[in-house]
Parts: sequence; structure tokens; C-alpha cells
Amino acid sequence: MPSTEADSERSNAILQKRSVVSSFLFKYSDIHARAAEVALFRRSDKTDRDNHKRHHLAPISGSIEAQVDSTPLDAAWREFREETSLTPSSVKLWRKGRPFTFQDYEVGREWTIYPFAFLLKSYPCSHTKVDEENTSVNKTDGVVLDWEHNFHNWYDPEEVLQRLFEDGAEATVSGQKLVPRIADSLIRVYPEYEFGSTAGKRLRDGLQQLQDDHASGARELATIALGILRDMLVDMRPLEAYEGEANWGEWWRKVRLAAWHIWTNGRESMGAAIASALITALTELEDFQRDGQYHAEYVEQLMNSLVDERKAMMAELSKAFAAYVKHELLTDQRGGDDEEEGATLRILTLSSSSTIRESILHLLSTATGIHTVDLRVLESRPLFEGVTLASSILSPYQNRHDEDGRPKLNVTLYTDASAALASTDIDILLLGADRLAADGAVSNKTGSLPAVLAAKHVSPQAKVVVLSEVDKVANQDDHSEESNQPAEVMRGWREAATGGRLKGLDVVDATAGRGPATVAVEVKNIYFEWVPPGLVDAYITNEGIKGVSDIQRRSQWIGEQIGRFFDDL
Repeated sequence: MPSTEADSERSNAILQKRSVVSSFLFKYSDIHARAAEVALFRRSDKTDRDNHKRHHLAPISGSIEAQVDSTPLDAAWREFREETSLTPSSVKLWRKGRPFTFQDYEVGREWTIYPFAFLLKSYPCSHTKVDEENTSVNKTDGVVLDWEHNFHNWYDPEEVLQRLFEDGAEATVSGQKLVPRIADSLIRVYPEYEFGSTAGKRLRDGLQQLQDDHASGARELATIALGILRDMLVDMRPLEAYEGEANWGEWWRKVRLAAWHIWTNGRESMGAAIASALITALTELEDFQRDGQYHAEYVEQLMNSLVDERKAMMAELSKAFAAYVKHELLTDQRGGDDEEEGATLRILTLSSSSTIRESILHLLSTATGIHTVDLRVLESRPLFEGVTLASSILSPYQNRHDEDGRPKLNVTLYTDASAALASTDIDILLLGADRLAADGAVSNKTGSLPAVLAAKHVSPQAKVVVLSEVDKVANQDDHSEESNQPAEVMRGWREAATGGRLKGLDVVDATAGRGPATVAVEVKNIYFEWVPPGLVDAYITNEGIKGVSDIQRRSQWIGEQIGRFFDDL
């Protein structure tokens, strides 16, 4: 088609670039069925946006202000507070969508949209059908609108998307038109519509499982993530694939999209291990896709074999740890032990890591030359995962029947605040890893850095050892902070206050998040912190002992694979 004069003018137009957040508010109408609803907000005639978008239904949106917002997510939270009065006490980040860019020549702008989804922590019941005329003010969900919107109502996102894709720009919901490109933003945070009812529900339930699981470590969550993708693939057979290559391409896009959401919107702080597991699966599935042959049984077998391979990784890591103890610690054991009786190995650790649990149990089962293992575990508040770790080691070891020749196990639990006392005369401080940065820094349960610093001061001869599968190495930019519910921290305070052992909690409780501008109280519950690489003596992995250069190479490779599989979605 020949280009028109208008096309030429558009191509030569200088567009003002603008970055915007587009944030959708969701709630569960049925918490047991995980049936989600989305809020749409009607823009008022007071908004300074373009006239033709006034009185349209929209998400909560606004410009990213470089002087104020460090990240698009910061902008999303700011807009939520300003336009709805909602704060992290009542909503949580639920999902992130892939950003997209488009040109709007009518207003002379190039827009880059960053979609987000937030979830109400309580689930009030109210629902409006897309054909139902409703302009009433919803007063049951805690939303207090500012001048930018008149009212909002809750809708089935499936119905909204169906209406948008069927009617396009002329689509209406409750008799109201919608802002342009809202479908592009909504489907990026609600991909269930693309996957269909069964696979979509598997994804939604799987993401919620990953988000809610605060007991499993990164290795276990990565295995769960593989299972979610496997279950989705069962329901994602390309029914018309044999009719053309394009259908196979669409199937492959959806497989990669599912993997991207599981990685990004499952448990972001554990994303390194999850990404590595999914990339391994995509690499295998890529060959399958190229062959153009779909056999559901083969796909399921492939995914199950990947799960089995992950179990084998744990066995290799445990062997590598036992070898390290034998060659680096037992051969240089401090004096004071009777050589005939064997050595005493003093270990300090924290949190609940399946990697550490399995490695210690393997050491107890196979090591020679050890008379006693003195295991010291920090309690790891606020969920006391250290207690879980201690019990998960004690229980199977007590139930063994081969008493002869196995080491004696002494377990001592310490408060987090007594890390220095727990470090006295230790041989080794064991850290798990939820992720490894390219420079070798280790992200692990909060309390790890104080434990390392205490050990370095109290027992400078002790080795700080990180136990981690290589798939916990993250790409260069994949780092985030996970902040969880203050209620987890305050639960213990409330119990103490009820028993009369804690005074003044009512003052803190009444002020937290609600005090005047001159008095602010915030309770932080940050799960993970970073240990610098200079404080680590050894990285023991399922591929043996690794150095920082090995970690850097792995990080670069992960980044390349993430780009290869996900950049063109």
C-alpha cells in the first residue's frame, strides 16, 4: 500500500516520550475458588488528561516522575496512595506485567506503559456485570477516591477482556467506554484469559502457591515451579498446530509466557532458582517445538525427568560438602580431641534450608573421623525457621537404627541476638542461598550478615561456607527486596503483651501506619539480606567448589538465556 502524506508526517513527527504506570486493583470474590475480580475507575471531568479520555473507565495510572520515583513500582505505589488512599497495610503487589510502548500521534506522544496488579488483603463481596448500568459509589472495599475519579466498580476480568477484544475501541462496560490500550495492560497482569480456563486456573493457583509458601527454600520452590509449568502444558496442546507453522509459534509463545509469569510473579526473591529451572525446561522444549510433533505423554515425561534431575543435584551437592569437610576441616582439626575417638565438628547455621538439612544428614551418614557434630542453630525470627531446621535434622537421625559408628549429634538452639555467643569456637558457619549475585554476594535469610560478622570476630579461624546449587545464580539485574507482613513480627509482641510481659504495644499499634505527620511508626519484616563476597570462604555447589569467576560466567549465561526466551514476548 503506498504511503500517504499523513503517514509521512507521522514518521517525521517528534514525539514526546512519557513513561506511565497502569495499576489494576484485584480482589478474590471467592477466596477458596480463587475467583478474581478487577476494579475499574471512572475518570472525572476534573482530570487534566486529554478530553477524549475523560469519563472513561481506567485503571489507576500516572506518570513516572524521575525526581520522585526510583522505579516504576515506586510510582505505582505513589499513585495508589494518592488516588485511592490504599497503602501496603490493605493491598499488596500481586503481579507485574511486561512493559510495552506505542505511539499516539494524536497527542504527539510515545507512551511506555508499566502494568502492575495489586490485590486487596480482605475480600468484600460486590460485583457488577459488564452490561449492568452502575454508577454508584462502592463503599465496602476501603477505597477513598480523590478528585481524579467519580466512582469504581468490580468486574470479572474475563468478561472485560472478552468485551474489549470483541468490540475494540467501541467496547463498553456498564455503559461506560474504556481508555485506549487498557486491554494490552490488563492482559499483561491477567494472562489467565490467554491460556484458557483450565490452564489459566492452574497458573493462578500455582502463582498463589509460590507467593504464599514462606516455608520452602529456593530449591524446593524451583521444583514446584517446574510442576506448575508441567501441569499447564498438559492443557496447552496446540489443537490446530498441524495446520500451519504459525500455530506452533503461538503455542511456543504461550509456553514461554507461562514460564515468564511463573518466574516473575511467583516468588521474586527466589527468582534465580526458579528462572534457572524454567530455562532448563524451555531449552529442552525448544527442540521439541522445532520438531513440530506434540505428544502430551512425552512432554509430561520430560518435565518429570527434570524434577528428578533436581533431586540428583542435591545428592551431588551433599557429596561435595562432605568432601570439603574431610579435606579442609578434619585434616586441620584443632587440638584437644583424642585421635582414636575422632574429632568434634562445630557447625553454626540459621533459617530452614533443605540444602543445608540434606547436606548435614549426608555428612552424618557418611563421614569418618567425626565423633561428635555440635550443631548450633539460630532461631530465625519471625517464623522461627531455625526450629524447623533443627527438628528436620533430629527426627530422621533419631529414627535411624544403625547406632554403631555414627557420630553423636548435639543440637543447640540460640536466639538470633546471641549469634556471637553461638559462634564461639565454631569450625564452620553454613549459609544457604536464595540467590547469588554476579559478584558472589549471597542473598539469604535476614540475620545471615550479623552471624557472619560475629563469627569472623569471635572465631576468626572458622570458615564461612555457602551451600547452593548453581541454578541460584541470578542474572546481573535480577535483585529485589522482599518485605512481608508486619503481623508476623508483631505476633510475638502481642502474645507477650497479653501475658503482661510487654508494655506499650498499644501505643505502637495505634500509631503504626496511621500517626500524624510528625510521628511515624513502621514495622519492617524484610526476609532476606546480602552477605558480601569478601566474607565468604567457599561456595560449594552441585558442580563442586566454585569461585567468583565461575559465578560471574553463570550469571552472564543466565542473562543471555532470559533475553533469548523472553525478550520478544
